Amino acid sequence: MAKFTENEKEQIRQCLLNKGKELFIKYGLDKTSIDDLVQACGIAKGSFYKFFSSKEELFYVIIQQQEEIKNRLIGEHMQEKLPPKELISSFLHMAFAMADENPLLQQWFKEGVAERVKRKLPKHLVRDFSQDHTQDGIAFVEALIQRDVFKEQSPEVINGVLHAIMLLRLHKEEIGAELFPKVMSVIIDYIAEGLTKS
Repeated sequence: MAKFTENEKEQIRQCLLNKGKELFIKYGLDKTSIDDLVQACGIAKGSFYKFFSSKEELFYVIIQQQEEIKNRLIGEHMQEKLPPKELISSFLHMAFAMADENPLLQQWFKEGVAERVKRKLPKHLVRDFSQDHTQDGIAFVEALIQRDVFKEQSPEVINGVLHAIMLLRLHKEEIGAELFPKVMSVIIDYIAEGLTKS
């Protein structure tokens, strides 16, 4: 197997992330093979495994990058000077819109995909991301508590509520694609009103 310099390793990793994103968007996770990925980057199939344990791990890392971009945009949005209820309502609507507009996140939210991907990942990767995600969410909530956006309550509970709302996206097909936005709009309004200071 070829030896790569640190610079080459970084270039190959970036190529796999970039080409992986393109191929996953174009063909989907199921129809994209490791052969497709290595061919796109001009590396041997065996070299792929120096970077990722499976195509599912590559997909997961790309999804996390999408989450980071989404979180940055939402963080910028949260700096706006809106009344608390409108701020949380607009935050949740924006988060749902971003998930609906992103073809990779759409795949992630298809029934069974997230669970199947996570089963194929190294356990430490899922654990570490889950811990980081929770810590980031709690820090985000604590910052909003400091701004008097939320009623005094446990940041862990508020973060859990916000996370639970986003997980409802997994049930879009069951609720019905046309009905789902209307249902979510009602839920978001009630949650925003219940969590925030008037």
